Amino acid sequence: MRFIPDSRELNVLFEATVDAIEEAILNSLVTATDMTGRDGNFVPALPQGAVRAHFER
Repeated sequence: MRFIPDSRELNVLFEATVDAIEEAILNSLVTATDMTGRDGNFVPALPQGAVRAHFER
């Protein structure tokens, strides 16, 4: 049976997972476009400059 024997190694795995998820969320926020959905409901895209500025602090 294979396992990760040390909690330090497990923490590295968790940190890598969190980093990957954070990157995916940021990518989707920045690349999202305006959308018109059912019954004409409109949702504008986030202003890319504001999103970028918020995370560059």
